[in-house]
Amino acid sequence: MSTIAALQWRYSLKNFSNQKVDDDKINNLLEAARLSASSYGLQPYQVWVIQERDLLAKLSEQAFGQSQVRECSHLLVFANETVISDATVERYFARHYQQTQTPVGSLDGYADHIKSAMAEKSDDSRRAWAEQQAYIALGTVLTEAAVLGIDTCPMTGFDQQAFNQTLGLSQYGLSACVICAIGYREADMQSPVKVRIPREHFVRFVSLKG
Repeated sequence: MSTIAALQWRYSLKNFSNQKVDDDKINNLLEAARLSASSYGLQPYQVWVIQERDLLAKLSEQAFGQSQVRECSHLLVFANETVISDATVERYFARHYQQTQTPVGSLDGYADHIKSAMAEKSDDSRRAWAEQQAYIALGTVLTEAAVLGIDTCPMTGFDQQAFNQTLGLSQYGLSACVICAIGYREADMQSPVKVRIPREHFVRFVSLKG
């Protein structure tokens, strides 16, 4: 069940082949994003899927001409909610009561706690928090893609406002925060040597005894 071998194989692909990722595997990646961990379970983001070639070409221009966006099989746009309010929490608990058949109102105390925690944050802090949750989902997608042998390239180098306008995200109360190109490498392309901080400098076990 370990994902280590898959993570050793993966790297951020800069040039994609013409091979397309089939719908079943795309759906697996999207389900991984949907099932990903999220603070309080609120999931304050959506994942938008782009595969139309003309639209990918336009978005590539808005990503400073990066070829990954133009060449990929699919582009996943992780878009966070721009307004986090009591309604965000209430939508979650409506889902919770429906999906778990828990008596409606039985978790009002917990709901009030979450609302209070959100109210203590500034608007900017709430938006940053929502973006952080989207990044957690991105990490889950990257791992699932590696397990499936699908190449990825997560990217933050794009014009956020231009993406929002082109995709009409703002009218849904969303803003693009990170994107991920999906596809396959050329058949004869090997994974490069993975450069990472040595374990002895990366991990430290901590205890009260020092």
